[in-house]
Amino acid sequence: MSSLSDLLQNIQLSTGLTLAEVLARHPDIRRRTAQRWLAKMAEAGQIIAVGEGRARRYFPIKSADTANTDDIFPQHIPLSADSIDILAYVDRPITIRTPVGYQRDFLGSYQPNKTRYLSEPLCRQLKKMGDTGQAKLPAGTYGREILNRLLIDLSWASSHLEGNTYSRLDTRLLIEQGMVSQGKAAIETQMILNHKAAIELLINNAAIIRFNRYTLLNLHSILSENLLPNPTDEGRLRQHAVDIGKSVYRPLSIPAQISEILDRILNKANQISDPFEQSFFVMVHLPYLQPFADVNKRTSRLVANLPMIRANLCPLTFIDVPEQAYSRAVIGVYEMTR
Repeated sequence: MSSLSDLLQNIQLSTGLTLAEVLARHPDIRRRTAQRWLAKMAEAGQIIAVGEGRARRYFPIKSADTANTDDIFPQHIPLSADSIDILAYVDRPITIRTPVGYQRDFLGSYQPNKTRYLSEPLCRQLKKMGDTGQAKLPAGTYGREILNRLLIDLSWASSHLEGNTYSRLDTRLLIEQGMVSQGKAAIETQMILNHKAAIELLINNAAIIRFNRYTLLNLHSILSENLLPNPTDEGRLRQHAVDIGKSVYRPLSIPAQISEILDRILNKANQISDPFEQSFFVMVHLPYLQPFADVNKRTSRLVANLPMIRANLCPLTFIDVPEQAYSRAVIGVYEMTR
């Protein structure tokens, strides 16, 4: 008869199993016994349980020899069945994932105000949560009211998603008093200051700024200042091929194609009427295209705030967004367009 150690070993050799899959592999174990053993192993930190009900999936804990133990998907985040499938795939070793290139149909099939990445009920809920009571006031009014806090929160959180080790307090002292944190690399300080300047650009020009090349190239130029190996890549569309770390996705490499598709993204973004759908759309499609040599995700996070700032909604700061979840979500888009 199968033992608890047999079940644990089976999970450790898998990319994640549901209870049904566990029972199929160990038909001699009763359902309640399997549930009890799985709960015991999860509580002991031997496996990771993600999801609820029938969609709950049990993942192996990667050893220090094969993975960074800090790079584990946060257990407190609820996941749909589709999300669990995506997570199981992107957590597979890169050597067994299928290489994939840019899928034109992903953008081509999107019809503004007909296709939705965010459901209407969810957008209504987000609007209720983000309502500041200033919808009828000039664009950027709320952003200017909370500018100091926004500069700190968004600069810190967005930089943190890129591996920046500045603390929130370090960021506050840098932005408010110009105090550079001791022991930090100059590139980390530059990243924070670049975010500050980019946010100020959005707020100060809220009344006139739009989804267009001028906005995007200027944001990228500010965010990438003194951070790229080739300074001419700052604020310029990509002229060469790039690889994506920890992914088998290969973006387009022909400049004319990048330019053409960027215009299509911006055109569709401008047609979307719901600010939350509009924001999410650009956060998906800009990194997927990789229009710049680097700093694509940072640019997408900043430009995704444009609809919020213009509509005087609470902006997206990305506070409390775990890097482990964010990076997997992005790779899911890259490799699965999901």
